[in-house]
Amino acid sequence: MPDAWTGRGWSTSGWARDAHVRRVRERAIRYAVNGWPVAPLAVPQHGVCLCLRGDCVDPHLVGGVVRQGFQADAVWSEHPWGIALVTEGFDVVDIPPEFGALLNQHLKTTCPTAMAPARRRWWFFLVPGSIPAGQVAAAGGVLHSGVDDWVPAPGTNSETTGRVRWLVQPHLTSWQPYRRRDPIDLVFPSLTGAVGRAER
Repeated sequence: MPDAWTGRGWSTSGWARDAHVRRVRERAIRYAVNGWPVAPLAVPQHGVCLCLRGDCVDPHLVGGVVRQGFQADAVWSEHPWGIALVTEGFDVVDIPPEFGALLNQHLKTTCPTAMAPARRRWWFFLVPGSIPAGQVAAAGGVLHSGVDDWVPAPGTNSETTGRVRWLVQPHLTSWQPYRRRDPIDLVFPSLTGAVGRAER
């Protein structure tokens, strides 16, 4: 089993290694039991990767989607992989700071929100379909969506993102992604229902 990564190298301390493995496993289990699918993630550090290839440059998945707590326990007990959050039940809107800071002021603690400090990217976890991909792209952002996409979970420290951290942790929203409450979003569903009843 590999030692824990300290930022300067792999720690040789058995205590540090065991504590690191336990924390990562507990986080993976917590995500899974609260309905947030995860996947094991290999995160290269200084040109070294823990996967079989070993010469990878970018973080990448090394296993399938895990949706149950007992499955997460088994996967992360075998190896201290990083954690990927699979965008199956939510979209992640990844936008630059000039938009992220403003959006965060409006949403406050109603939306799970993370930040990747290396490029000061803001990540907002929204109900799928909340914002069209083209609108996100026009703001210089990226929309992560669907079971084939993912983002590294906060706590991940990669050379491309820096150490990702939660600004609004998901337990503060009862593990629910943000659901838009625009006036149009509120009015149109009621109008659709009224039209349907009138037609019957």
